[in-house]
Amino acid sequence: MTATAQQLERAAKRLREQPLDHGRWLELAALHHLLGNAEDAEKVFATIGEGARIGGQVALAVACGRHLAALSSEKGPELIEQVIETFATGGPHFAFSAPPAPEEPPVLAEPAGTPLEQARETVDKLGAWLIARQLAKVPPAPLLSALSKPGARALVGVMTARAFAAGAVIIEIGQPATALYWLAHGTVGVARDGAELGELHSGAFFGEIALVGGTKRTARVTARDDVWVLEIPARAVENAATKHPKLAEVLAHHARARLLANLTRTSELFRALGDEDREALLAKFSTELVAPGTTFIREGQTNEYLWVVVSGRCQVESAGSAIAELGPGAAVGEISLVSGVKAVASVSALEPAVLLRLARSDFDAVAKKHPKLLAEVEKLVVARETANRALFQDASDLIV
Repeated sequence: MTATAQQLERAAKRLREQPLDHGRWLELAALHHLLGNAEDAEKVFATIGEGARIGGQVALAVACGRHLAALSSEKGPELIEQVIETFATGGPHFAFSAPPAPEEPPVLAEPAGTPLEQARETVDKLGAWLIARQLAKVPPAPLLSALSKPGARALVGVMTARAFAAGAVIIEIGQPATALYWLAHGTVGVARDGAELGELHSGAFFGEIALVGGTKRTARVTARDDVWVLEIPARAVENAATKHPKLAEVLAHHARARLLANLTRTSELFRALGDEDREALLAKFSTELVAPGTTFIREGQTNEYLWVVVSGRCQVESAGSAIAELGPGAAVGEISLVSGVKAVASVSALEPAVLLRLARSDFDAVAKKHPKLLAEVEKLVVARETANRALFQDASDLIV
């Protein structure tokens, strides 16, 4: 890929027009790099990183530091150390006081000179303004603020800054969970089975569900525009979480919140309910990590729970024969829960699975307050019984 001086000139102009757009800064840095202006590229990346650190955009600051380190620039380790000193507090909450941020960026006149001279003047003037912008309170960075400084250094030390073009698939459904991703810049879309689950923006991390649950990837993550992410190997995350339980708590909290959010968009059980009803119901569920081969509903025995598959696959068996597979969003156990009859089939995990479990007593209490839930479950019961009768009829036709 090549670049021209005219592209550099246009990029500098776009930066003057939108000095708070980190994409404009990154574009200018990339063009300097392509044109062989190594010192200029280094200066722009260092400016972006320092401005991001001061402004609380930690993932972007770390990505700039790691990129500079990969270029053998001394500014890379210096920036990383400043990030760690600021954010690796070993606790979930902190804030520091700072001068108020300027309300508006400076208005720059059209600089004179060559495209390179114009770009340098733009960076000098806007860079001074950018790194002077400080927030009165900076929020914690979940992946670093739960760690001690040595722990943060170890984790950041294995992060790799990676760029993905718009449309690129970063995570695919069914892949093994080999890494956690931290979005430094850009937007990604999350989808499963053709349904859009939402968007994630700069500063968000993703991929923690499969890491926490020990499952394969449950959703596709695609770059909506050109994005820059930090890739963190799964082993490094596991080691850090083992040594620093607060990090494990952070990952588990985010994983549960995201699982529940995804579930409300994909499960028939939840889609018919209003926001208030969903919140009341979700608060009653407990999360269960189920190993492959584990049977959690047994045919002919009393089932006291409504189960919802969050990730992984489960198999339904009757009389020793497999009759169905259940994937994310599926509810099971509702027949025995509503009717009180013993389970008509066994259900077991085919692979590591994350399940939500609701006890009969909690279901009854919530159903009394939220009739929509009971109506929805009764519809599922009718549909499941109809499907079961069809399956059993098909099986009887085979007996000769």
